[in-house]
Amino acid sequence: MSGMSSFLTRLMEAARLAVDSIRGNKTRSSLTIMGIVVGVAVVVLVAALLQGAQSFVVNATADFAPDVIRVEKASFQDFSGDGQAFAEAQSRRPDILSEDLRFLDLRLRSDFDVGAQGVASLPARRGSETLVGISVRGVTPNIGKLTNFKIESGRGISQIDSDFRRNVCVVGQDIVDELFNGRNPIGDSIKLGQLSYEVIGVAEKQGSVFGNSQDGFVQLPLSTFEKVFGRRSRSLSLFVRPIDNKEFSVAETEERVRVAMRIRRGLILTNKEDNFSIVTADSIQAFAGNLTGLVGTIIYPLTVIALFVGGVVVMNMMLASVSERTREIGIRKALGATRGDILTQVLVETVTLTLVGGFMGLLLAAAIATTISTVSSLPVSVPAWAVALAIFVSCTVGIVFGVVPARKAASLDPIEALRSE
Repeated sequence: MSGMSSFLTRLMEAARLAVDSIRGNKTRSSLTIMGIVVGVAVVVLVAALLQGAQSFVVNATADFAPDVIRVEKASFQDFSGDGQAFAEAQSRRPDILSEDLRFLDLRLRSDFDVGAQGVASLPARRGSETLVGISVRGVTPNIGKLTNFKIESGRGISQIDSDFRRNVCVVGQDIVDELFNGRNPIGDSIKLGQLSYEVIGVAEKQGSVFGNSQDGFVQLPLSTFEKVFGRRSRSLSLFVRPIDNKEFSVAETEERVRVAMRIRRGLILTNKEDNFSIVTADSIQAFAGNLTGLVGTIIYPLTVIALFVGGVVVMNMMLASVSERTREIGIRKALGATRGDILTQVLVETVTLTLVGGFMGLLLAAAIATTISTVSSLPVSVPAWAVALAIFVSCTVGIVFGVVPARKAASLDPIEALRSE
């Protein structure tokens, strides 16, 4: 017990001397700390950005109901991020058309709701105001059941709208703000291209992604959309979801849809690959997780360089400090300080400097992450494990790179040290 008490006393004394030394050499200490600040900030910020990217994908797929599957002409994650293979599939595969929608609906309607969406772009006008690059979406009346799309006021597209190809639309909040000055547009009309459409509903605000608004869109009945753009001009996205009184797993739904699509495409009795893609919320999140994991595997080793540079700065500064304090160390040894006391003092000083740098680097990374999160919709925040990592890394760098100057100080001959000027 007395041995432990003696050790703690010596440690406290070393810490006091370390703090006095740091206060007495503010410029050198600041330069030493800066190397660690940069290294730790880089590591923590990379961790925050990668976790933010993963969270962003999870939040983005929240609009994609978990029990819904989507059929696309081609999906990027099916090709493991190979952009060229994805582009080739987009050009080679047949489009998904309203005939495919009707086939799946007839085959699956006893157990599933089936719907679709097509996307194009047109300018939207009202009076002298024009918005360009508006996303025009042709949807089936059940789109609200198949996605988490919500109506804030008015109503959505109905079956009657679809059956009679009515020129009606549901608009996003940007349309309300820019073309109607924020007032209620229900019952009024806008022009898309050369045709007028009555506004029957306003969608809930969806916000922005990386500064790009998600509310600049107009929904039309799919039949009206095809009347304007042509029935075979664009590939559709199909949505399939079990009806309310049916319970199917996502895997079961996916298998039923895959079989139906292979029958439709004449592939059911062949060994040919699917010429369509099936997308689920889980598959998107898994792909994003694999992608961020790969990026982390590449980037994290690079951040070690920043930490190594910071460690070298710490070592050089402490070596310079030991050289400047040779006479002080000689006096301490002459008064009875042991080799262990000197070693402990220099190591404690080094670890203290790196810990201060680690906390400052953590604060810097948190400030940058907060700024990124504020100016974009990427949910960047410093994860708890990154805080622990910053502290651990700071201590490790202090110990590893403090050993050389500490051993140099501890090995000084007291007689020679006292002669030093």
